[in-house]
Amino acid sequence: MRGRKPKPTSLKILTGTQPCRINRNEPKIPSAASPEAPSWVGDYGREMWRDLAPILAKAGLLSEGDLAAFSLLCNEYDGVRRDPLNAGSRDRYRRLLVEFGLTPSARSRIKATAEPPKDELELFLAKKGS
Repeated sequence: MRGRKPKPTSLKILTGTQPCRINRNEPKIPSAASPEAPSWVGDYGREMWRDLAPILAKAGLLSEGDLAAFSLLCNEYDGVRRDPLNAGSRDRYRRLLVEFGLTPSARSRIKATAEPPKDELELFLAKKGS
């Protein structure tokens, strides 16, 4: 066995990995703009695609090269929704969620460098208080 799978470079940077362990010569693949789900992805999967694709693309975790894996993730979600008792489909879905940092434990390893945007109501109330 080879051991753990390598973490994607974008996740290494976000998690604060030592600079010497980051591959600076990794091929750069353009970020996915706003692609449509493939026709073979089921209805539930298309719904997930519409919800998650913009979020992942904005975070830099969805590139043109990731679309095939993301299609599989959405298709597995469709399978789990249609047959929740299918253990194989659930396991494949869970593994793909981890690949994209979409589980609490996978996300806990990521350090966000950007400050989250403030809510408009929060900004309004802050102005009123001063």
